[in-house]
Order: sequence, then C-alpha cells, then structure tokens
Amino acid sequence: MNPQTVLLLRVIAAFCFLGIVCSLSAFLLDVFGPKHPALKITRRYAFAHILTVLQCATVIGFCYWASELILALQQQHKKYHGSQVYVTFAVSFYLVAGAGGASILATAANLLRHYPTEEEEQALELLSEMEENEPFPAEYEVVNQFQPPPAYTP
Repeated sequence: MNPQTVLLLRVIAAFCFLGIVCSLSAFLLDVFGPKHPALKITRRYAFAHILTVLQCATVIGFCYWASELILALQQQHKKYHGSQVYVTFAVSFYLVAGAGGASILATAANLLRHYPTEEEEQALELLSEMEENEPFPAEYEVVNQFQPPPAYTP
C-alpha cells in the first residue's frame, strides 16, 4: 500500500459514514414529519435522499479507483515474474451498490408521494380542533346504548 491508496481508502470510509448520517437524517425526517417550514421543504423535495444517492455513487466510483490502484501496485511489486494478480470486489462493494439502488428507490418514492397543500393542511387542522372541542352530550351515549335496531321491512 502506498500513501495515495491509504488516503483513498480513508476518503471511501468518510463518504460511507456521511452516507449513513445523511440516510439516517432522511429516515428521521420521514418518520417524524416535521412542522418547521425548512425541514418540511427538505423532506418534501427529498434533499437528504438525493445526497445519499450521490454519496453512494461517489463511493462506488472511489472503490473502483482504489481497486485499480491496488491492482497496479500489486503488479509492480510481484514476488515472481509469472505470478498472476487478481483484484476482485468483495461483499462490501456489492452492499454499497445495493444501498445506492435502495436509495434511488427511496428517493423516487419520496418524490412521487402526494403532499397536502397549505389549504388542505389548514382544513385538516380545523376539523381536528372542531372534533376535540365538540363533545357529545352525556345522555347521547346512554340513550343510544339500549335502543334496539329498527325492524326490517321489505
């Protein structure tokens, strides 16, 4: 390993960590449904999901670059002249590629989701407030509990 390869592997690890943090923040925004306007816009237009997709694509590109550097380095420092060097992608590369694909699906699902307009949100809030403020009278429950259903007439 040379310093360039080590630095590249550290950059890959940093981008993976940033992707995890960005994906977690997108998940939390989707779960909690914030009311603050800036967070609502961030959630509605899937900014965190888009950043996660870009970070996954960047990590995949860096992984390919690192594998090419390691292959070139190993071919330069062969023990035997006729030995063959193989550089293959392990499970982690395919996991990162799968995470990128899942991020693309999550972003598409978030962008295609229908969000209520401001007027619809206000109407829903008013309806919920009216339901909370208007309880039924006490005799309503008692009277309706003991009444038999109406007779069937053809």
